[in-house]
Amino acid sequence: MSRTTLHRPMILSLLTGAPLLAMGAEVTDGEALEETVVVASRVPTPLNRIGVSVSITDRETLEILGYSDVADFLDLQPGISVTRDGGPGKSAAVRIRGEEGFRTRVVLDGIDIADPSSPQISPRIEHLLSEGLQRIEVLRGPQGLAYGADAGGVIAITTRQPEQGLAASFTLEGGQNGYSELGGFVAGGTEKFRGALSITDLSTDGFNARTSDNSESDDDGYSNTTIHGTATLALTEALTLTGSVHDITGDNDYDGCFDTMTFAQINACTDTFDQSAVRISARFQNTLIDSSLSYEKSELERAFFSDSLASFATEGAQEEISWIGSFSQLSGQRVTLGLDAAEQSLNDGGDDRSRDNLGIWGEYDFDFLAGALTVGARLDDNDDFGKHTSWRVSLQQQLAGTDYPLIVRGAVGTGFRAPSLYEIAYNAGPFSYAPAATTALSEEQSQGWEIGLSWGQPNQRLEVTWFDQEIDNEIYFDLASYSGYLQGTGTTSSRGLEFAGETTFLSNWRLMANLTWNETESNDGQQRPYRPEWTGATSLLWQDRAITAALTARFTWDSVDTVGASMADTERLDASIAVSVTQSLRLTARIENMTDSQDPQIRDYNQIPRAAYLGVRYSI
Repeated sequence: MSRTTLHRPMILSLLTGAPLLAMGAEVTDGEALEETVVVASRVPTPLNRIGVSVSITDRETLEILGYSDVADFLDLQPGISVTRDGGPGKSAAVRIRGEEGFRTRVVLDGIDIADPSSPQISPRIEHLLSEGLQRIEVLRGPQGLAYGADAGGVIAITTRQPEQGLAASFTLEGGQNGYSELGGFVAGGTEKFRGALSITDLSTDGFNARTSDNSESDDDGYSNTTIHGTATLALTEALTLTGSVHDITGDNDYDGCFDTMTFAQINACTDTFDQSAVRISARFQNTLIDSSLSYEKSELERAFFSDSLASFATEGAQEEISWIGSFSQLSGQRVTLGLDAAEQSLNDGGDDRSRDNLGIWGEYDFDFLAGALTVGARLDDNDDFGKHTSWRVSLQQQLAGTDYPLIVRGAVGTGFRAPSLYEIAYNAGPFSYAPAATTALSEEQSQGWEIGLSWGQPNQRLEVTWFDQEIDNEIYFDLASYSGYLQGTGTTSSRGLEFAGETTFLSNWRLMANLTWNETESNDGQQRPYRPEWTGATSLLWQDRAITAALTARFTWDSVDTVGASMADTERLDASIAVSVTQSLRLTARIENMTDSQDPQIRDYNQIPRAAYLGVRYSI
């Protein structure tokens, strides 16, 4: 009997055990339903008025689970699968409900941090560390209306914010594979002015990322230095100025580049990544109006080296001015309007191009029957592809219950994605040939819907969601002849069911679990690569005044590679524990991949081997 066969009943019992525990759990937070999220409409919105699927990870959970980067936390969310080309710092793809990572919008303190110099303006999720973060919100689904019609899901990340008084912390962690992480955070201020600063430095020798690298079998290391800073100035009770800066520098070793002279494939490869981002905003807020005007800019530089010789370099930038106004002059009604004027630019050494996009959008949220109905529309005017209109309608209705309400919700909407600057530049460049060189790329069109049923409160809940989404005229890279970017003539689809639950029981225990079935089809009817039909994760947490601990299991089943060959099922088990020595001093320990599972998620790329880490956190 295979290891997978032995593990499946254990994992499924943990996942399906959540409903039984939730049925008998006590309510521990009577105000949980009043929790607000920002990711759904870019303005704070109570959970009990949102009809789209949203998941939230707070700082307490981030610290208990203990992972060093954002990708590991996202991999635990319902409907999301994350694949990596090796260990820390290696290229990572975050797929929400089976869609490519470049259809996912990632915003950091309100800044769109996508990389215009990457093939499809993908966010560089592999370089985002968890230290210094306050909250991660995820909007699942293809209609990220307020963020742009091309947003096939949105990840909104908030760093630790300024506090009144003084707060500070220092973290140090070390472990196997030459791993070390040093972090510091300080925040403070008065009622009028507050500031916060966090700095994290991570380095690891890594491990051999590719199974085919058996001649040298060198370790593929990684280092990252991340700085987050935020300051707020309250000019009046209603008017606040905020500024935030972010700087991320990553140096990465990898396998599978090409010698600059002979073009032979070698494994002595490195790349550097530098991203700096800034946002300045003014917010006016009273009981009726919430209005903000902001300017943001993100600049990225990437350079690639083969055996220490420069082989390729790109620069990308995104600059945006946006205004969002939310008006609630009548009880049970809210109108939200937005305007985004953005410019993207790309320079790859051979092609220097840019384009503008103007987006105008609005939402009307109002009481409807026993819940809320939200309707919204967006008009985008793109330099390359003209004007496009997209829309979204979402509904939430309470069917029964008070302490444990039974709620139905649903959403339907459309979107489009214009070909990226990189896709256009590649097909027009010297490395492209027919059929890609003669293909005039047009925008992709997307449409999707979801309907869900939930029971309970955010920390005592069960939910199931049925979703279906389609993309027409999908743009893809020609893996048959490597001619460049082509465009499908049919429809790619992704449909499935998400099950999720969370419960707190016996005072100190907390269980979070989810299971997703996802059926995907390309335009020729084949399963889309690296979209597992089954994914799941469960975390069992213990917490009291002195000790916190977590045991986390995750799995993927029934995936295929780029040529349709079946991939091995993957499973991973992690554990962490933290002990408070004093009120300020905490010792930590964690183990990743406890069973040392070696089944790869990506063909020819190794999973992280079993590794242990010890750390200390001092806070005031």
